[in-house]
Amino acid sequence: MGLAMNIKAIFFDMDGTLVHIPMSQEQFLRNIYQKLGLHITIEQIKAANKNMEKWLNEKFSDYTQRTREAFVESDYRRLKVLGVKGDLHRLSERIQDYWENFPEEANEKIYPEVKNVVRKLGGKGIRLAIVSHRTTTLSQKSLEKQGIKKYFTCIVSPELSGSKKGKLSPQMWKYALNGVSCKPSEVLHVDNEYETGIIGAKRVGIQPVLIDRKDVHSSVTDCIVTHDLTEILELLSH
Repeated sequence: MGLAMNIKAIFFDMDGTLVHIPMSQEQFLRNIYQKLGLHITIEQIKAANKNMEKWLNEKFSDYTQRTREAFVESDYRRLKVLGVKGDLHRLSERIQDYWENFPEEANEKIYPEVKNVVRKLGGKGIRLAIVSHRTTTLSQKSLEKQGIKKYFTCIVSPELSGSKKGKLSPQMWKYALNGVSCKPSEVLHVDNEYETGIIGAKRVGIQPVLIDRKDVHSSVTDCIVTHDLTEILELLSH
């Protein structure tokens, strides 16, 4: 399976595509608690999340509701489940401050080939954009931390585009297409999640490329599959 001709823009997902976090969310949350003087184990956090599972699924099934206020509320509820005493409202606000600096606080890493690839794509005149389920602020902080923000024309998130179902909402892709002034047939989308990014892109006529860094998608045959972004450069040169 080859690339469409006349590619003018490429959309990228963030986590698992451009960057990765060397710890679980439970580990990160435990570290936040420790900084705030709370001695809570990963096992306790997992149990609290399990207790809150139904509420979390209902609250955040709409991607546009993933706001600071909603996350602060979830932090507050988790503290109550954990039995923490004190000013939980203030603690919840401070916890969210750490979450909003996630790329720095969690020691986010960029995949080795990414900087060279986006630099070369930019040199070819290809417009680059982020299409991610992260909040706009988190994606922007990540690109700044990794020194690659200058290569991207726009950052698209569910809350910015009003996309309740995220990448499964056509309006998220329309927003991104407007941002790069391209038609669907002129764009690639690179993502590590088949069920959201790949399916969502295909639904609106954008050619998807599945990046399979962990070699877990060997059964996928309906789109191009790569193992690192360098292969995108090779495909474009053919």
